[in-house]
Amino acid sequence: MGTNNIKMPAVFLDRDGTVIFIKNYLNSPKQVRLYHYAADSINRLRAAGFKVIIVTNQSGVTRRMFTEHDLQKIHEKFVFLLKNAGAEVDAIYYCPHTDEDFCNCRKPKPGMVLQGAKDFNINLEKSYTVGDSIRDYLLGCNVGGKGILVLTGHGKKQQTKIVQKKNKPMAVCKTLKEAVSLIIKDVKKM
Repeated sequence: MGTNNIKMPAVFLDRDGTVIFIKNYLNSPKQVRLYHYAADSINRLRAAGFKVIIVTNQSGVTRRMFTEHDLQKIHEKFVFLLKNAGAEVDAIYYCPHTDEDFCNCRKPKPGMVLQGAKDFNINLEKSYTVGDSIRDYLLGCNVGGKGILVLTGHGKKQQTKIVQKKNKPMAVCKTLKEAVSLIIKDVKKM
């Protein structure tokens, strides 16, 4: 974090089904596979002046499907794959809880994003969330930013549920790559 008080915009990305291929309760670093456009998409966001932060619900920890140590190894592999592809993220935040835990960090609740905003001096009104779940785009709405649904991962199934929700996403995009193009266009309008 710099010494100035200028707040940066950020894009908060869901991990599974958005940046990496979906695998329900992914529990091994061997299962981590980046979408081919992931590194380039992250680099485009960073070049446009965004912090890029991963926010991911990981209730498999509480459900004892994998440990926090396993999750750390998964994230190490994720970061390694991104670096090998020439990209990096600013941080990864995760929520290990289930809905029944009523925590403030499980998406669409704002805990992870608020922590990221504090840690990186983020302007939430100029920020975006992108993911393959209604929870992901609602998170953007819940913090005063904008949310985008992608149709990868669980996105196609989630899209059918949008009409039942009061808050709609800023957009529905086929992939993270398309969402990034839209975000960069949207920023240029401001």
